[in-house]
Amino acid sequence: MKNFGIYILSISLLLAANAQGQVQSAMSLKETERSSFLGEWKVGLSGTDNHDERSQSKKVDFRLDLKAKYHLTSYLLLDVQPAFRLQSGQTQSVDGADSAENKLLLNQAAMDFQPSKYFKFMAGALNQRSLHNQLLLDKIAFPAARAETMFNSTQVESGFALETAIPTSTSMSANTSELEPTPTFNTASASLNWLPSKRAFWKNRAGFFSFKNLPSAVAQKSQFLGNGVNSISEADYKFKYEYEGLEASTEISIPVLNRLTLLAGADYTQNQKAPTDLNAASFYWGGAELFVNRNFSVQVTGGRFAIAPDSAVAYFSTLETNRVGYSVESIFKFQRERFNLSVKFQDAETMYQSDTQSREQTLQLKLETSYANI
Repeated sequence: MKNFGIYILSISLLLAANAQGQVQSAMSLKETERSSFLGEWKVGLSGTDNHDERSQSKKVDFRLDLKAKYHLTSYLLLDVQPAFRLQSGQTQSVDGADSAENKLLLNQAAMDFQPSKYFKFMAGALNQRSLHNQLLLDKIAFPAARAETMFNSTQVESGFALETAIPTSTSMSANTSELEPTPTFNTASASLNWLPSKRAFWKNRAGFFSFKNLPSAVAQKSQFLGNGVNSISEADYKFKYEYEGLEASTEISIPVLNRLTLLAGADYTQNQKAPTDLNAASFYWGGAELFVNRNFSVQVTGGRFAIAPDSAVAYFSTLETNRVGYSVESIFKFQRERFNLSVKFQDAETMYQSDTQSREQTLQLKLETSYANI
């Protein structure tokens, strides 16, 4: 009861802080438009219950996300997006994995050079989700250099991107020893989006990816998340297969009634260096959003996933590999108050029998505000 009271109090404080932020945003809107600096913030509070046959954990997670963008010139932008995460809770596991931890994260820290509306070059710690789907990479930033071309019209946006990066952890560490070469991650992708209105759109992206020289530490951690790994010695590990292949994603939104929109999407990844029965991952989902009134809507989605053991590097992916299962999520969107309340359940069974994995179930309750100007 005490923890429940603390949770309710935290939610109240978050909503009050966000409301204050909206007032301040409205008062300073004209000043912000005239300034070369733009700062935004949002907060989130979530509770997660996760358990399988070997472990269980219950955590409360508080997160503060910041965005700071400064236009040095009309074509040069400094973009810094840090995040602060505080966790508390209880974890019971054999190896102590998934224990609660506090972290300073970096969503992005980049310099954008855009001399024209058709070309952009970015360098720094670049968030990978803008180019890749959740089956291949989590919302993580890699030290990278990226070149993009854009061709946009009234309703159609298209582009092509090339990137070379160093795959790292959330602490920006490459996890290499002194004798190991620097790992690399190279990608090429193309996008084509049809955007006739805010509620009606069709977004598509496809690309090629290649990991090279992945270190022993990444292989060691990935073997507990589903990847095939060989143990060379007590301290050295190596992936059974290299990771190079194709990925694609699509998302569509179709208004069918004045207050109802149908939603659907799919993600696919294939590692062409692994055997056919071990190299593919897919996630298909669908749902609908009901607009109750101008200020409130309810979105319900559900999907199924099948992720073969060596379809992606599990250490970097949002979902573990060697998993098959489903997820359902409901999001309650409060437009006037500018926050979302969501409930998500996921059931993931193992695709192939594993000594390190078993059936896993996760239930999450999350409150998150929209971005507000600083």
